Amino acid sequence: MLSVPHFLFMISALASTDLVAMVPARLVRNNAALCVVEPPVEVPGYEMAMLWHERSHRDPAHQWLRAHVADSV
Repeated sequence: MLSVPHFLFMISALASTDLVAMVPARLVRNNAALCVVEPPVEVPGYEMAMLWHERSHRDPAHQWLRAHVADSV
C-alpha cells in the first residue's frame, strides 16, 4: 500500500511500481507510461462544494469570483 498527499504524486509513483489506483481520468488521459482501464464496478461520483467565511459572503469581488468558479465546473 502507498499513501500520498495528492493525486498528482500518485501518478508519478504509479509509473515506477506495479501498484494500481483509482484517480480522476483527466489526470492520466495523456500519460503514455500508464495503462488506463475502466473500473469493473460502478464508482459513485463526488460532490463539489465551495466554502467561504461569513465575512466574505456579501463582498462583491468574492461573489463575482464564486459565480465564475461555479460556472466553470
